[in-house]
Parts: sequence; structure tokens; C-alpha cells
Amino acid sequence: MSTQHEAELEQDTPEEGVASYLEQHPDFFARHPELVTQLRIPHECGEAVSLITHQVQVLREQNRKYARRLDELVRVARDNDRLSERLHRLTLDLLDSSDLDAVLGALKDGLREHFAADLVAVRLFDSNKLQAEHQDFVIPEDSSLAHFRRFLQEEKPVCGTLATEQITFLFGDSAAKVASAALIPVCDRKVMGLLAIGSYQADRFHPSQGTVFLRQLGQLAGRALRPHLDR
Repeated sequence: MSTQHEAELEQDTPEEGVASYLEQHPDFFARHPELVTQLRIPHECGEAVSLITHQVQVLREQNRKYARRLDELVRVARDNDRLSERLHRLTLDLLDSSDLDAVLGALKDGLREHFAADLVAVRLFDSNKLQAEHQDFVIPEDSSLAHFRRFLQEEKPVCGTLATEQITFLFGDSAAKVASAALIPVCDRKVMGLLAIGSYQADRFHPSQGTVFLRQLGQLAGRALRPHLDR
């Protein structure tokens, strides 16, 4: 506001100063639409009708935004409920597993059945030669684990497109089919291995999605496997 205009406002009464300013700045409410919703204008004023209409339009747009936001929150809540139910079923399947092979089978089958996973890979760290010969085991000194160094240091799930070396190590001959994946640390007090879920769809897993459920899944797998690995 110019010094000259401020001086004019000081000479006018407050209402006259406001009216004068609005007259000289007809786009004021276009630049400050949040103020329109707070105005109280009687319908009797002919010129006020257009402003009231604008106020109603602003309120309607706000309502539409709130409605869209509410729909999004409801959708997220429903998705979370479904995930919680699937994780519960997987937990029961793991509890019913009596040995190591049964736990691994329940984990893989559960992810395919309950979570529509196209591919599932497990790589557990163990120096025991007999277990290392098992397809789901790898010795900690395996050179291929160098491709997962940063992931193992951070101990956090990651989603999106994995490096070629990582996909090949995890999915072998099926690596070419993997368009996106979730990589999860199998943990129970420490990192015990890797759990990977591969998808043929490029948008199934992406870096911006939440990982709370995936972290819980990795902890659940670690707790179910640990008693059998300790033996």
C-alpha cells in the first residue's frame, strides 16, 4: 500500500477507508478467497448477489475438497483393515508350522495366497554347511551380499525397482519377469536374512509407499524362524 493511500485512509473513517481500498482493488477477494466465506451480506443488495454467489461457490468447492479427502481416508482405512486381516491369517499359519520347512512354506504360500505376490524369495544367513546348501540359505560371506550392503546397514524395507544384481540373486531365472519388488529385512533382535516380494507390475511397489506393514512382516517372519534356526 502506498504512503499516499495510507494517508488517505487515516483521513477517512475506518469503513470509508476499507470501502475506498476495495474500490481501488476490485480483485482483493479473488486474491484472498478465504475471507469470502466469513462475509455476511444481506440478499436485499442487488450488487451483493454476485458476491453471495461467489461465496457459495467457494463453500461448495471447500466441501468437495473435504469430501474427496474423507473418501481417501475411508479408502485407506479399508485397505489397512484388509492388510491387518491378511497379516493375521498369515500369523496363524506360521504358528501352526512345526518345523523350519513348514515355516518357510507357510510364509511363501501365505504371501502368494493372501497378498497376491507373484514371486517370493527368502535368503537366510547361516554358516552351517547343511543349511547353506538349502536354497533358502546363504552363507554370510557370500560375495553377492555386497549388493545389499547399504540395505543391511539401514535395516529398513525398500520398494521399487531393484538393481539387476539384486534381482538376479533373489529370483534367479525369474528375474526378467520382475518389474517391481519389495525388499524386507528378516529381523528378530538382529538381521537374519532377506525377504523379497516380486511383482510383474511396475506400479505394484514404488519408493513413495509406506513400509510399516512390510517392517511388521519382516519381524513376524524373523520371530517365526528364529526358534528353528537356533536349534
